[in-house]
Amino acid sequence: MKDNADYSEELDIAKSVAIEIGKVQLEKFRKNLKVIRKDVKEFVSDVDIHCQKLASKLLSQKFDYPLLSEENRGFDIEPSDTYWVIDPVDGTHNFIAGVPNFGVSIGLVSKNDFVMGVVFLPFFDELFYAVKGQGAFLNGEKIEVSKNDDLEKSMVTYDNQFYLNKDAFSRYRKLIDQCFTTRIFGSAIYDFGLITSGRIDARIWNNTKIFDFAAGTVIVEEAGGKVTDFEGNRITPKSKQIIASNGHIHDSLIKIFKNNKAEVDKI
Repeated sequence: MKDNADYSEELDIAKSVAIEIGKVQLEKFRKNLKVIRKDVKEFVSDVDIHCQKLASKLLSQKFDYPLLSEENRGFDIEPSDTYWVIDPVDGTHNFIAGVPNFGVSIGLVSKNDFVMGVVFLPFFDELFYAVKGQGAFLNGEKIEVSKNDDLEKSMVTYDNQFYLNKDAFSRYRKLIDQCFTTRIFGSAIYDFGLITSGRIDARIWNNTKIFDFAAGTVIVEEAGGKVTDFEGNRITPKSKQIIASNGHIHDSLIKIFKNNKAEVDKI
């Protein structure tokens, strides 16, 4: 793994690529889209495919890292690899429906460690980014998670894909009984942005994948927050059940979700 300072070039390129992809998203937003059923309860648009190709083209011009994308999962992850993790349109269903909670996510993973993350929400013109050990930023200004340490005063966002895990709803019931209020916005990176900028306190995933959290994990941790699995362990690229929070309410959330050993459905 390189020194943290050495990722500045990757960061600059990732930021510029995210902005370019965001421009494409805004140009196509609320326009006629070609929509394809990708799986049960999952659609993809022609914009997803176009943005994935654009990301691959622009990132490969400067770096020879492999690229793992939500729309192109074409190689096996090796623990020694350094590779890009891209979600070209996170919040695809929001995008298709004309709901503005969507964006692009570009993460960099090295030796199973999340070392750099860029998230761009083009409708809101918000560019979040972080390199491990260097703090988190929103449009050039340093950001921090909220200081709230009381779950009963916390706003927590939640997984919208209840169908992917049979226990997701019962867990949700436990959460709403103990926190102040919840929201379901339908975009992992939108929720990461809300946590890192101190606007909400946590987000829960019951059955996620690396495209959803590779970039956001770095930004949350560099903003002073915490990201673990339901048992409180540090996450890996293969993690499925995740809690991301401001850190102050993290232990309270783990108490709700820990020791639930129900099998996670395959994605």
